[in-house]
Amino acid sequence: MLKYNVKICQRSILDMKVINKQDNSGRLVYNSTIVRDIVDCALGEVDGVVKYPENSRLARDSVRVEQLESGEMYIDVYVKLMFDVEVSDVASRIQSSVKNTIESMTEFKVKAVNVHVIEVEFETAD
Repeated sequence: MLKYNVKICQRSILDMKVINKQDNSGRLVYNSTIVRDIVDCALGEVDGVVKYPENSRLARDSVRVEQLESGEMYIDVYVKLMFDVEVSDVASRIQSSVKNTIESMTEFKVKAVNVHVIEVEFETAD
């Protein structure tokens, strides 16, 4: 079972991208930072992914979400991997983890998760 850290951020309404989901019983509104936080939690569950420092520009820019009119989402994740991992295997696990986590925590359907490996972390000798 995944554990999630809930973060409360103060942001101006103008800074928020709102994602809507509507059905017969009403409307549910998500802030896009919530989706980003869910993706970040999913990435944390995948071995081989190096977490960016919290509140860093890299952490904020590492997830991009695009929602279609149909409600389906395209998610782009920009990751740093450990140097000794099989990239295609880790990328596949990232795609599964992100898709399953988003779909289990929200009503949204994920059309695609695009993984961009932008950096590799090499172990350094101390």
